[in-house]
Amino acid sequence: MAEGGAPVVQGIKLVSTDRLPDSMRGCFPFPYFNAVQSRSFPSIYDSNDNFVLSAPTGSGKTVVLELALLRLLSSDSGRDYKVVYQAPTKSLCAERMRDWQTRFRHLSLNCLELTGDTDYNNLQAIRKAQIIITTPEKWDSVTRKGKDNRKLLQMIKLVLIDEIHILKEDRGACLEVIVSRMKSIGTDVRFVALSATVPNCEDIAAWLGKDACRIKVPAAMEVFGEEFRPVKLQKYVVGFHGGNDFMLEKTCNAK
Repeated sequence: MAEGGAPVVQGIKLVSTDRLPDSMRGCFPFPYFNAVQSRSFPSIYDSNDNFVLSAPTGSGKTVVLELALLRLLSSDSGRDYKVVYQAPTKSLCAERMRDWQTRFRHLSLNCLELTGDTDYNNLQAIRKAQIIITTPEKWDSVTRKGKDNRKLLQMIKLVLIDEIHILKEDRGACLEVIVSRMKSIGTDVRFVALSATVPNCEDIAAWLGKDACRIKVPAAMEVFGEEFRPVKLQKYVVGFHGGNDFMLEKTCNAK
């Protein structure tokens, strides 16, 4: 236990959910944020700087996104804003939609799922939503069409990017275009990016920049190793005799 009664885990003093306003404390069914969330707390909740987080699967990265959203909510009483959450798969978007509809219901936040499986092709439905849950491809198709795109983009104050490591894949160009489009509008958009596997967080932080006015200063960043994985993994290396390259690949695929 640390001074003041707060637990210490892996050398990190845990942050109590009492740091949040009463109306927002109920979003989290636990008294303390875990080590990953607590070390990220000053950057994600006590500031408006862009933020990059790399942490193992299951370490509580989604709560970090939620803290960024609550930070915006507590600082903008007029609610004249929009939050965009982007994930690479429709299944992940559907999961986030179900979770956030329940978690933020008492805050009267309207969530909208916008993927290839939804029919929200008009901007009217998007205007009514405060949290837009979408894939990069779908959001790209929405934001580059229509005369009201600029007004819509100017209402976006927070962009949450899950699985930022898709930048290195074929679909990464679409995500890169979206971020560049948001920046080019000239509004004060905050970017929060997460990944469990990205090896070069420094490059992502330098690309996003600290904020709209300090784009040449890297974004805030936290990197957590395998020791923060809630369920430890055991790794084994098994060798196979495959002959030529073709037979080796066939044997590995079979195994």
